[in-house]
Parts: sequence; structure tokens; C-alpha cells
Amino acid sequence: MREKPPKNVDLQGIRGISIISVLVFHFFPTQFPNGYLGVDQFFVLSGYLMCMLLQRSDQESPCSLVTLFYSKRLKRILPLYLFVIFLELSSLYMVFPTTSVKTNQKSASQALIFMSNRPKTAEEDYFQMLSIGIDIFTHTWSLSVEVQFYLLIPFLYLIGRNFNKNLQFLYYLTLGCTSYIFHANSSSTVSFNSVFARIWQFLIGFLAFSFVSENDGCCQYKLVTESDEDLEESQLLEEKEEEIEEIDRKIGEKSLYFCQVLLIFATLLPIFCSIPLSSKVVRPLITIFTGFLIGISKNYSNLILSNRFLVYFGDISYSLYLVHWPIFALWKLTENDDEIALFLSLFASICIATIIHETYEKWYLQLCSASIGILTISFFIANVGLIEKNAIIDQFFGGNSKIRGNLDNVTADMTMTDAQRLNHQWSVNDYDNLYTNTCIYEGVGTPLGWCRHTGLHGKLKIMTIGNSWTANHAKMFYQECGFLAKSILQGSAYGCEPLYPSHGIDLCKGNFTDFEEHVRNEKPDYAFMFTRFMTIGDPFPENVTSFDEDPIYQIMKSQVLKFISNIKYKIYILDAIPRLNIEFIERIVPMMWRGAPAQFIDNHLVEPKLYQMARRRYAQLEKDCLGKCILVDYVPEFWNKTTQTFRFFDAKGFSYFTTPTHLSPHGIEHIRHVWTDICTNLSKNLLY
Repeated sequence: MREKPPKNVDLQGIRGISIISVLVFHFFPTQFPNGYLGVDQFFVLSGYLMCMLLQRSDQESPCSLVTLFYSKRLKRILPLYLFVIFLELSSLYMVFPTTSVKTNQKSASQALIFMSNRPKTAEEDYFQMLSIGIDIFTHTWSLSVEVQFYLLIPFLYLIGRNFNKNLQFLYYLTLGCTSYIFHANSSSTVSFNSVFARIWQFLIGFLAFSFVSENDGCCQYKLVTESDEDLEESQLLEEKEEEIEEIDRKIGEKSLYFCQVLLIFATLLPIFCSIPLSSKVVRPLITIFTGFLIGISKNYSNLILSNRFLVYFGDISYSLYLVHWPIFALWKLTENDDEIALFLSLFASICIATIIHETYEKWYLQLCSASIGILTISFFIANVGLIEKNAIIDQFFGGNSKIRGNLDNVTADMTMTDAQRLNHQWSVNDYDNLYTNTCIYEGVGTPLGWCRHTGLHGKLKIMTIGNSWTANHAKMFYQECGFLAKSILQGSAYGCEPLYPSHGIDLCKGNFTDFEEHVRNEKPDYAFMFTRFMTIGDPFPENVTSFDEDPIYQIMKSQVLKFISNIKYKIYILDAIPRLNIEFIERIVPMMWRGAPAQFIDNHLVEPKLYQMARRRYAQLEKDCLGKCILVDYVPEFWNKTTQTFRFFDAKGFSYFTTPTHLSPHGIEHIRHVWTDICTNLSKNLLY
């Protein structure tokens, strides 16, 4: 057994295990499905540290104790936290896809005030975010939990210090048990994110420090002064006692060392197990094991925990936790199938964290309180400015101007510079633009699903169905056709076609059935289907040469026949047009500035494959639809007869599409007249 070094490196070793657990869980979730337990270890370590800070200030007045605790914690956390948020927001605008900007602006606002663990919708669920990898601030939920506990613990401590030792233990034990009961009986989302469901983990670390502090020096003995005549006998007894004490100490240390090793392996085994384990079982076990391990490691060093590799990972753990997830998210969004890029992303995370730790983190920890305060405020203001970047640009460049009845705000005097700005803004705001204020949504927090429009005074029952293109067209359709309707029921499913369970996934199978049920129950006079083609553009299966043998078409036909049996008059179906290479949308204007011919841009922007097969299936469907299906064709609106190419932008570079492959507001205005004509003709038919 070697002597304990001056710095308690074993705790850094435990912290190193924790951050490695989180890393492997995020980067390799299939191989290490239980790595999330590293965060539970962090909470125990944090509780231990909080108790240490509070006990050091125990002789201070309540006001001084609270002030000292907050100042020490916030000086440690905020400068690095706000600095990394600044880096994340900067990279968000420079290297991340435009589709992720809006989501992350909202997430950054929550992260900035330590509210990332707020109640979430199903779409925002943490483990779903892990699989999607879009929100680069997802991981800040744990720091939000910690900071929220910082707000509570000084006051809990001030209450507890009024009790004697036994009552203090009972007090903290009661708080911990209450928190655990809340954790065990809450939904998975609440038990994962709520600070009240995590208090028990902090308190285990808290009690670990209290226990070892109370027992420091417990094996030391005070010698009673002997009389001169008994001195010789006393010395002999003392020597004997020292021998016994030394033997007991060695036996005790060996026992504790053995317990350390057992606890280390008991902790590592479930964390790095390749089989998913029940969190209800392993979370309490890991939390308790970590508390015991921390308690033992206070006075006895361990060769495993104190090795340089683990200790250094513990030293950089804060930087590494903050930077690794955005880098992983970038890989997820851009290089999802490239395993080499995944390992490079992990390596880059470690390198960047090391650089930040060795330079910025060590530097600011040496600053005085005033300098740290200035640094913190500066980064906070800079981050607010970056979050509101688009609103600020709009304010200065007139992006908020409104034109009545026009969704794109494009005017004749605008330039290519305006086109570059608006093309970006339309993509950033695409999700928000799917909402329409005339519709009452069944779901919460999403513009998709089912909603019913209000403020209608016409005669017809109308349904609009499809994928997100239905929501994409909703404002325009309401403006052009709403005068006909006494009701409009709108149904849109993310990534799913109404006539075929796209890609065979369970979500689309459910939506496929859901569409048919709603049409059957609503029994509309007219239905309108707005859908961007997906699976229905796939080629014939092998050895299939006709629609009679084509399984995709037969499902489409069966579904549309179910639809029309419950539709009084007609169903209008949007025909297929080519899809886009979305990475070129924001390159349209830069390519025009460089003098690239429009046809050259067309060939890069448009993906001409598959759409012809989708059109063939739709054409056959129209024939088999018993005269109740009408195809609506956008091809004439986007086909350039001069160059014989599809043109998805105008002469100034304003794009008709967004990077999420919806029609941009400018694109909606471009095809508006199609629906003006359709609904005008329907109106005329109602008169006869």
C-alpha cells in the first residue's frame, strides 16, 4: 500500500470512469447501452464536493455561507460553460446544417439559463435526441439539474446543521428516501430530468463526505501522562499498543483496499456491460457503490483509480463533457454511416477538450473574482446575441416587413443579397412555418398530426391529408379555398405517405391506418392530398413488370379505394415532382455570383431519379379510381422549357424550396395560382 498523495487523485479517477462511461454511451450506444450511469456517478461526486464546500464554511453566518458557496461554484462552472455555448452557437451557424438552427436556438436559450431539463414533449425526449443527434445542447440537462440543486442545498444544509449528528443523518436520509420514492414512482421522463428525482443521488455523495470527515483520525489515540515511578511500565505498554495498532492498521487497510477493488469492479461491470440492464435496478446500485467508493477513497489510495490515464480524464472531464456531444451531433447529421469519422469525432472531442482544459480552463481558474465576473457577463451577452442573430439581422435588413396576402415578403426591388438572406431564413424557420393560426391542433408542441380549421362559413366538408407537405401548404390552401368550406380537417404525418406505409416502418404503418380511419369517420365532400413522394417512387421489385403484380401499387390502389368510398365527390392528389439535393439550396446565390449558368445550377440542385416511377403509379391510380381522383401537377410550374431542366429558383436566386425539402414561402407563392384556379372552378361548379 503506497501513501496517499497530497491531491486526492482517486476521486479524479472515479470522475475519469464517469466521463469515459458517458463517452462510450453516446458514441457507441449499441455496444455500451448502460454508459448513461456515468452521469449518476457525476451526481454523487457533485454531492460530495458540495458537502466539502459547505463544511469548510460551516463557521460562517448563513448569509456568508450561501454567498461563498454560490460564488465558488459559479466561478468554477460558468466561464467554461458559457465559453463552450459560444463555440457551439458559432459552429451552429458555420458548419451545422441549416435545418438544425431553429431547434438549437431554442435549446441554447434553455441551456443558457440552466433549464435544459424542463418538461419535454415526446419529440424532445432525451433518448430520442440521442438517436436523432440534432439538438447540440441535449447533454446540458445534467448541468441544469446540478445548478438547480445548488440553489437548494445551502438552505437544506443550514437547516440540517441545527441538529445533532444522529438527527442530521436521519434528516438527510429522510430527504434522500423521499426523493427516491418520487424518482421510482414518476414517469421515465420526469425521473430522468427532474432535480427532485435526483436529490437522493447528490445526498449519497453528501453523506459520504460527512461520514469520512467525522471518522478522520478515528484510529488515533491520546496518551495519558504517567507518573515517574510507572514510566518504564508505561513505555512498555505504549510500545505494545503501537505494535497492536500497526497490525490493526495494516489489516484494516488491506480490508479497505480489497473493498475498493470490489466496488470498482462492481461499478465497472454494469456500466460496460453490452446487455441493456434495467435502470430501476442498476441506477440505485451504481449510485450507492459510487458513494461507498468515494468514502473509502478519501483516506486510502488505489492503484486502479490513481493511474495517470484515469486521473487525467478526470481532470478534463468537465471540458470533455461539454464539447463531446456537439461533435457527435455533427457526425450524426453529416457522416451518420461513416464509422471512421465516428472514431475521428471521438478523438477530436478528446483533443479539443484537452486544449480547452490546458489553456482556457486553467487560465480562468487563476483569475480574481472581478475578472471572472466580467468574463462571464461578456460571454452571456455574446451568447444572447448569437441566439437572437436572425431576429437582429431581420431588424436591420427589414426582414420583418409584411405584405398582406403574401407569404414570402419578396418585393420587386430586392436583390441577390436579399435572396441569400431569405433562402437561409426560410430554411431556418421552416418548422415554425408549418404552423397555421387558423387550426386547432390535437397534439401539443407540433404542427403535425391532426387539426381542424376555424373561421369557416362555406358549404363543403373538406379534408387535407398527407405528409408534412400538408402543413406546408396549409396557410395558402386556407386563403385560396377556405371560402368554400364549412369545415377543414387537416392531417399530416412526418415522413409518411397516406397511400403507402413509407419505408415499412412502424410509425408509417400506424399513420397509414390512421388516415383511412379519419377519412371514414369524417366522410368529406372533397379531399386534397399533399404529399412529397417517398417509397412510391421505388422501382418495380425484381421480376415484376406490370402494376397488376406491383405490391406497392396494389397497396396504393387498395387505400385510395377505401378513401373514395367515403368521399362524396373527388380527391385531388398532388403528382410527383423531382426531389432536391438539399445541400445546394443555400449555394444557389453564391453560384450565381460566380457566374454559374442557371442550367448548371439546375443539374446540381435537382435529383431526377425515381420521380418518374412515382408519376407512373399516380397516373395508373387515376385510371383505376372510378373517376373520383384528380391529379394536381406542379411540373409545368418548375419546368424550364428553354434549358429543358427543372428550375427550383427564380432569376434573382430566391429558392422555391427549403433544406427540409418543403416549398419555401416563395415556392408557395409560385404555385398559389394553381390552387386559386382549382378552388375557383369548384366554386363555379357549386353554382350549377
